[in-house]
Amino acid sequence: VALCSDGSYGIEPGLICSFPTRTDGKGKVSIVQGLDLNDFCWEKIRISVEELKEEAAAVRDLLPG
Repeated sequence: VALCSDGSYGIEPGLICSFPTRTDGKGKVSIVQGLDLNDFCWEKIRISVEELKEEAAAVRDLLPG
């Protein structure tokens, strides 16, 4: 699920990103913390975050203030 980052997994707060999530069945979604990720996973996360930052920068001047 894509959520606004709270800083989990080292992803800067405010960036909309996919995270492993859990729901309480009543609509509350939370980020699963503490997963043991290997180097391959961390590299894919790094690449994805860089792409998201580039996309955000590309449209930043189109968004209201």
